[in-house]
Amino acid sequence: MKLKNILLYLSSLMLFAIIGCEDSDDTVVAPATGGTTIETPTEYDFTSRFDDNSSVSYSGQVVRNLLIGDIKGQMTADAGPGGSSVTTLAMMANSDPDLAIAAASGLSTPAMQAKYHDISTSKLTDRLDAVSTYYLPGFEYNGSPVNAGDAITGWVMEAAAAGITRANGVHLGQITQKTLWGAVSYWQATSKYMSKLPDDVATNGEADGDDNYTSMEHHWDESFGYFGAAVDYHTATSYADDNARKTQKFFDTNSDGSIDFKSEFTTGWAVTAAKRDLCSGCTTGDFTETIFNAYLEGRTLITNQAPLAEILVQRDIISTTWEQVVAAVTMHYINDTWEEIYAQVTATDFDAAAFTPGSAAAADYETYWAEMRGYAHGLLYNDFSAHTTNGTPSTALAAVFTVMGTAPVYPDADGSTTAFVAYHDALKGLKSTFMDLYNFSQADVDNF
Repeated sequence: MKLKNILLYLSSLMLFAIIGCEDSDDTVVAPATGGTTIETPTEYDFTSRFDDNSSVSYSGQVVRNLLIGDIKGQMTADAGPGGSSVTTLAMMANSDPDLAIAAASGLSTPAMQAKYHDISTSKLTDRLDAVSTYYLPGFEYNGSPVNAGDAITGWVMEAAAAGITRANGVHLGQITQKTLWGAVSYWQATSKYMSKLPDDVATNGEADGDDNYTSMEHHWDESFGYFGAAVDYHTATSYADDNARKTQKFFDTNSDGSIDFKSEFTTGWAVTAAKRDLCSGCTTGDFTETIFNAYLEGRTLITNQAPLAEILVQRDIISTTWEQVVAAVTMHYINDTWEEIYAQVTATDFDAAAFTPGSAAAADYETYWAEMRGYAHGLLYNDFSAHTTNGTPSTALAAVFTVMGTAPVYPDADGSTTAFVAYHDALKGLKSTFMDLYNFSQADVDNF
């Protein structure tokens, strides 16, 4: 009997060794917590498998989102003629240790961090370098295509020298900020960090160097950081609904009397997703809940060292839904732009000759156009999309940029509105394109 037990024990060890050596993405390695798995939380807060502290870290993403959120206002403040681009360029490089966080001045509760460097020294410029081969359709310089980094540097300097609105009607502050949301936050969150997950599988049972998280956990967290949501973004206690996520943007979750930009502040795409959820009549939505819950579920699966295939399901939900958010906000400003043209040409007091670039009459139209074109650039920056290849748009998506053009269209100098109305019709016609590309309903494209 004793010999039989010994043989059974040895057989079990051999079987365990064989199973443990199988090379498969579906292999589940017991978590470093000694085999304990966690339940999916309601807030983005995960305790380390290697100590008792939080394993979540994405300060660089937070500061980049803050810089993008504040840059339009700084460009407007710097705008010429004869202005200076020094401060805005310093924001791009995050090079001034004393530069105050502009968003902090809008909080009714004091901010924990006063300066960008109190959070991180991470910059925007190197993130733009990462997409230097992704070109903005239609924009050229000396006959060569222009990437987002070069375009934005030029727009910042041009606004300071000559004014926030270009001579051809492009609002430089709006198009700069909206282009940054796509080229930095959206691309980094989807194309960069989500693409690293398959390579992270092998080390998802061990700490990343001296840190208390694995490389897969950290890459997932960094992606989440770019979404811009507070850790309790979808809890009724802090943010009752999408209107709160749209307008409130911050909540003192731990009741310490201050707002921590790293966990208690909502900005960027998280706010945009909430705005697009507030759509009367739309059939596509729940962007905030879908994206946030997928981030929670995916991070839980990573911590529990679930099969890669299960984790990638959550990645794909985030990537696809976030792309719909980018498309929805682009459609929203397409609607605003053509509706503004319609409102102008049908007004009894419309003075076509006075509706010129930079005029007070055209201010709303120029803002809508720049937001439309800037947000549309984001559609280039998701490498998981079926509609782009390394930043090059598909034929159908390229046609969208052709219709938009690189500047607003105005009535002719003689007062003729023929081209103006034709532009209205072409923009309105993009509804069917967005329905085909992004699975939107007619109600969606009518009401976003």
